[in-house]
Amino acid sequence: MMQEFRSVEIDLDVHKRIELAREGFSETPNAVLRRLLGVDMPRSVQPPIGAKGMRSWSGKGVQLPHGTRVRMDYNGRKHEGEIVDGSWLVEGDRFGSPSAAAGGVARTKSGKRTNLDGWIYWWALLPGHTSWVKLADMRPRKLGVDPVTPEKDEGETELEQPRILGGDLPAESVVMDALESLLKKRKGEVTPSEAYKALAEEFGLTLEQRTRLMDNGKDCHWENRVRFARRKLVDAGIMAREPRGIWSLSNTEANLQDS
Repeated sequence: MMQEFRSVEIDLDVHKRIELAREGFSETPNAVLRRLLGVDMPRSVQPPIGAKGMRSWSGKGVQLPHGTRVRMDYNGRKHEGEIVDGSWLVEGDRFGSPSAAAGGVARTKSGKRTNLDGWIYWWALLPGHTSWVKLADMRPRKLGVDPVTPEKDEGETELEQPRILGGDLPAESVVMDALESLLKKRKGEVTPSEAYKALAEEFGLTLEQRTRLMDNGKDCHWENRVRFARRKLVDAGIMAREPRGIWSLSNTEANLQDS
């Protein structure tokens, strides 16, 4: 039997949600809506419209229900997606973890793929909520030092370590998180020397850890660690490319904080 088609006007947000729900490039928007609405299923077994029966995504103590919106900014570009039946559906592709999703869609300035710690970059908007939350801030905080090495996410190149592990310096990914939090506390900007001191105090670094020199015998290892963390935050669009002498949040990140 020939199907009858009728034009229906939809706004841009609805179109984006249809695209995010596609299970493959060959699936048409009409097929997506028929699947989501249960048009082709017997009425007795049609699922209710909404999140019932759809799986949440969970990892590292965080659970994101089906329908959670996610977004990240990297290299001046915004990436958006949604948690769909236990998977990260971002820009038409499905991923199993935040790091896999970040690395799957992010591109460097030269257009190449890159491995990213998705816990640092993604923000989430839970169903029924109005405020975006940074994914890393949703992880449960443990008191003291956790002697167990954290599990590595698919696509992650650096493991997140406890803030102080023996005499070693904190991992770069942890310093990035702390530097961003420091900027938010300081109303968006600090000088490099203020950042070195404030973060060292937060991590409880000893004098030796704060002043330890690198192999070249000139550069301070701790200050170099903080500078590299700052550079990654700049590349991710979280911090601004300011002249030397001041570090600040980017306009995008500042707006997210105020929203």
